[in-house]
Amino acid sequence: MTRKVLFMLGFAVLVFSQAKAQKMSVGDRLKMMTASEQIEKGNLDEAYRLYREVHRNVPDNGEVNYQCGKMAFELGRFTEAHIYFTKAVALKSKVGKDAQMWLGRAEHRLGMLEEATQSLEAFRKKIKGKAAAMHIVNEYIYQLDRAKKLLANPVKVTIQNMGDKINSEYVESNPSVTADGNTFIFTTARPENVGGAMDPVFKIYYQDIWMSIRDSVTGKWHEAERLVGELNTADHDANLSISSDGNIIFVYRSVRGGDIYYSKKKKNGEWRAPEPLNGKVNTTYFETGACMTSDKKQIFFISERPGKGKGNGDIWLAKKTGSFEYGEPVNINEVNTIDDESSVFLHPNGKTMYFSSNSKESMGGYDIFKSDLVDGKWSKPINLGYPINTLGDEKQFTISADGRTGYITTQREDSYGGFDIYEVDLSEYEIPNLEENQYAGSKSISIGDAVAIVKGRVLDKSDGEALEVMVRIENENGKVLEEIQTNENGEYFVTLPGGANYKIVIKAKDYKMVEELIHIPQLSSKSEVITRSFLLEDD
Repeated sequence: MTRKVLFMLGFAVLVFSQAKAQKMSVGDRLKMMTASEQIEKGNLDEAYRLYREVHRNVPDNGEVNYQCGKMAFELGRFTEAHIYFTKAVALKSKVGKDAQMWLGRAEHRLGMLEEATQSLEAFRKKIKGKAAAMHIVNEYIYQLDRAKKLLANPVKVTIQNMGDKINSEYVESNPSVTADGNTFIFTTARPENVGGAMDPVFKIYYQDIWMSIRDSVTGKWHEAERLVGELNTADHDANLSISSDGNIIFVYRSVRGGDIYYSKKKKNGEWRAPEPLNGKVNTTYFETGACMTSDKKQIFFISERPGKGKGNGDIWLAKKTGSFEYGEPVNINEVNTIDDESSVFLHPNGKTMYFSSNSKESMGGYDIFKSDLVDGKWSKPINLGYPINTLGDEKQFTISADGRTGYITTQREDSYGGFDIYEVDLSEYEIPNLEENQYAGSKSISIGDAVAIVKGRVLDKSDGEALEVMVRIENENGKVLEEIQTNENGEYFVTLPGGANYKIVIKAKDYKMVEELIHIPQLSSKSEVITRSFLLEDD
């Protein structure tokens, strides 16, 4: 909708607002109370429906317009929110004393940045005393200023809808890709899912996890298909991430407030029924957004647990203590905010983290940020910039091992319907040059050397059976760098920096020890895949 149309709509409600505010009937008051209860349950669509029913009866009631506006805003229906808040401000609702602030927020999300500045500044002037310095409106004004600067300094990227092989008229989200860049999984809510039923609360089809494989000749993605096996159910099944080697998927299940599960791939390629993580990760609070390091020794995840967190969803780190068991999580204080961090992904190099946050450093909604591990500490997060981020919501982001391609959940003009997954060409990326950005001018999306993927299988030489053994990686001085357990298919996978010599050592009971030296050259920005398979002889 154009600014001119929005202005005319705003003018119209201002004219009508001169009428005396209408009083609600007892029935309407009951509906308002029911709507409030639905909000407590998280049923925002139902709350909005009830508020609008009341609005039809009393369209000139300030409280009703205010509540309709808030629900429309929370549901991402910003044009509707703008209309309701414009009228609420004109009616001077006693309930919605901050309606002008909300009007500014709606204008911000609609790209009406100058109008948003006027609304927010006008509201701030009304705040008296010490409360003025601490009020949330200051954060919104700061965020608006950041949005203007980022819009004025677009980054050099090409963003393209992944097309109908991946996206549909329904919601797609949670992209994740293996380190070799050949397996892509995502979450979708479409009628072809298991059970084919629609969630009566959220009014979407139950979510399942789908997969696409990259064509080895053309480099294009094949038509996505629902994952086979016991992973998907008739309830919601949401992908959180796939491990670098493609053998483990973290899954979100809406139990106990929201917990993290894992599914392992079988020998036949099917996926096992998900099981909850053991140890200290899951609580009765909301947990989601899990990903593991390439060596599978650490897990990063989102949690709303109380205690040492900063507020809302935070990013936490937990170390492995057993088979899919993790110890007491540690809050990543350097990157978390009092706002909401909602997803996290770690580059296979283990040194660059990408996450989504709606903090004051975002452009308005949720934006994608990056932080680098430098001398054992995570650096100040950097907004990836416009047009990767927009005035809307960018909820999840993942990146290829070579750092040249990103995948993002977002809603753009060419979306098939709701949120889609887009591919981002990062080959010319440069961090936006903002005055407070200490990393301005860097031309790298991730730090550290490019990584080589070393993978293969370990088999019994006599019968070709896969062996579950430990594969040890040593440097040229004999220092153990990695120890990787092969899976039930005998597969191992590790990422290693280039420009060095390594030794692969396999020592298993009842088999002769195997050693092989490999040299990984100094890599350019593009990563390499090195395959080494081994046949073990009886001792």
